[in-house]
Amino acid sequence: MRNVVKLFEALVAIAIVLAAGLFVGSEWIIERSHAAPDDRIAIPRDPAAVAEGGRLATLAGCRGCHGRNGEGRVWASDRLNGTIAPPALARKLAGYSDAELVRLIRYGVKRDGGSLFLMPTQALRSWADEDLGRIIAWLRTLKPDARDSRAETSYGPLPRLGMLTGGFEESRRTVRLAPAHRPPETGRYVYDTTCAACHRLGDDHALGDGPVAPALAAKAAGYDPAAFRRLWRAGAGRHGHDVGRMSVVAREATHALGDMEIAALHAYLRGEAARLGR
Repeated sequence: MRNVVKLFEALVAIAIVLAAGLFVGSEWIIERSHAAPDDRIAIPRDPAAVAEGGRLATLAGCRGCHGRNGEGRVWASDRLNGTIAPPALARKLAGYSDAELVRLIRYGVKRDGGSLFLMPTQALRSWADEDLGRIIAWLRTLKPDARDSRAETSYGPLPRLGMLTGGFEESRRTVRLAPAHRPPETGRYVYDTTCAACHRLGDDHALGDGPVAPALAAKAAGYDPAAFRRLWRAGAGRHGHDVGRMSVVAREATHALGDMEIAALHAYLRGEAARLGR
């Protein structure tokens, strides 16, 4: 019996050490400070720019993640994941200068130098200066509301383990990719800013929470123009069926694409499929 007790005590001690190591190691990743480019861009204030900023914020996923009016949401709240809660934007961003907000959105680096997680900077860093300026102009119109979510993100053991093993990556970026102005290659620009958060052109891409985003060039090549437009506007597959994550993305974000943007994206992806031999 004494040996059993000693074994139990040893296992408890090991569990405590592992839990402490998990917390300390992941907390170091969460708290460490990073440098990021200091981009200074003009923020317009005219109503047309603000309205376009609201549309672009939809395409960028701001309103899908943080709520249609930036009121905040709770994605998960359980013992393994902790609380994953994209915050209410007006309250969270009130203390940020425009330049700090550019760093936050484009490079995933907070005002204190810490990295964001789950922020789709793979795509956000490609928004042109003038378009990011419009998004920020729209964000500045948001006002705190009594109905805003007050939930705060607090990572549980699963995401903390992912931080240590590389499965739950920081969102920080260090290299500027964005042009100053919206480029003439509309299809490529829509892909870079809207699709690249989940998809790659020539390869399937496993998303962090389980689903696999298919290689987009080959997938798009199998759609005729009308079906491709339905996919991005309504999230309907070629035969009108639900297409999982893409159906959600269409309802929350890509329905805001214009006809010319969808047509240009389709042409770009079909061209890439031919180039890749898919």
